[in-house]
Amino acid sequence: MATFATLLCSSSSYIFIQNKSLSSSRTFSPPLVTKATTFSSSLNFQLTVDNPGSKFMENGEKIQQIHSIEEYDSELQSSSHEKLVVAHFSATHYKYNILIQQFMEQEQRSISNGIKFLHVMADESDKTMQLCRREKIVRIPYFIYYKKAQKIHEEAGFRPEKLLGDILYYVEDPFSQVVQLKRVADFEKLIKAHKFDNKLIVVNVGKRNCIPCVKIYPSVIELAGQMAGRVIFGRMNVDDGDEMRVKKMLTEIDVYRVPAFLFMRNGEFCGRYIGSCPSTLIREIARLQNDHMQKELLRVN
Repeated sequence: MATFATLLCSSSSYIFIQNKSLSSSRTFSPPLVTKATTFSSSLNFQLTVDNPGSKFMENGEKIQQIHSIEEYDSELQSSSHEKLVVAHFSATHYKYNILIQQFMEQEQRSISNGIKFLHVMADESDKTMQLCRREKIVRIPYFIYYKKAQKIHEEAGFRPEKLLGDILYYVEDPFSQVVQLKRVADFEKLIKAHKFDNKLIVVNVGKRNCIPCVKIYPSVIELAGQMAGRVIFGRMNVDDGDEMRVKKMLTEIDVYRVPAFLFMRNGEFCGRYIGSCPSTLIREIARLQNDHMQKELLRVN
């Protein structure tokens, strides 16, 4: 795009790193961890389980139960390429099994076509323990995220809001107001589609396994819904699609860190915000909207 060619300010090589500091107005629940119990099997493999407690409830219809490595690999290979697969590793007496299952069933219903849950009861048999050993899982609960049968994220422990944030970040929700931009061509198409309508475009740039990127994304979804019709939100991951072209485009506007937010209007770049604070993002959007309104009033007068 010509507008980006004129914004080239630095010739230094691009280095994309995630912001280490995180300031956010959102409140996150503390980890549900108080004590641990160790299970072992004939495979001489030990597994640490946080918060042992009540038995696991009857399985929901939406969650696929896995009993062996073969079943696990088969489910990953058979899943749709665009579907997010979340594998949940637990144990029979883990205290929060019921809570996790209810949470997953709720998410499965709300994003039925975009997500698939697998559940592995680690201490069920030698076969499931063997699967845990292969995946290098030593603490329960544990969650692994897959796209196109490739592992894209993994995390130990259970916090409802953190798990929800991870799912929203990696799933492709067809009902979201956030436009998913897979390639630079998608980005350029979005800019072109709103070149003459005076609408502000906000593009959220992130990358996989970036904790600040994941944490701010629920706020992005919420803002996109609240500002629908007035502000267009898009999302692009540095490590998805044509990665080199995305990085090249970003270096032309001096963006080297994520999460980043790019602001455009009528085909022109009008600002950026590097960070993960929802309140700061809102202030930047409000400032740009107000500046545009003032310019329009001056032009009319």
